Amino acid sequence: MSRNPPTLRELARTNAGIVALVLFFFLALYSILIAQQLFFVIWLAVAVLPLYLLYRFVLAFERIADAAQRFAAVRERESPSEERP
Repeated sequence: MSRNPPTLRELARTNAGIVALVLFFFLALYSILIAQQLFFVIWLAVAVLPLYLLYRFVLAFERIADAAQRFAAVRERESPSEERP
C-alpha cells in the first residue's frame, strides 16, 4: 500500500532534494549574474513544475486503485459464495 505523496518540504529534507535545491540556486545565480537572463530560471521552474504535478497525480491514482482493490476484496469476502460467478 502506498503512503501519502511527499510534500515539497519533505522532499527538500532528503539528500536528493538538497542537491537539487543547491543546483537550482547556483543555476539561478549563474543565469542572473553571468548570463543575465532571468527568464531561464523562470523557464526551468515552469518546466519542472508539471513533472512534479505528474508525479503527484500518479501517486494519487495508485492510492485510488489500492482503495478500489481493498473495497472489492471486502465485498467479495462478505458476499455469499452462491452469488459469485
